[in-house]
Amino acid sequence: MAISKLTHVLTFPGWIAAITYEAGQGYRCWVVNPDFVVLNDGERYRTSGEAIQAGRIFIHYSMGAEPDRGNRGGMP
Repeated sequence: MAISKLTHVLTFPGWIAAITYEAGQGYRCWVVNPDFVVLNDGERYRTSGEAIQAGRIFIHYSMGAEPDRGNRGGMP
């Protein structure tokens, strides 16, 4: 059984996102919702940044907001 290491914890009002790393497997994002249900999308990410972004997007959509993806196309 592989050992996962907790690498990041992020908080949002009523939500918690945690990123774990497992050697040779990559990063995973875990989200705890306001009802204390632990959720995971089942994906493995190459970088912690990708896992964090997945968690942020999931939380923002769950809260009913569009995620802030920045201004990438030059459009306002």
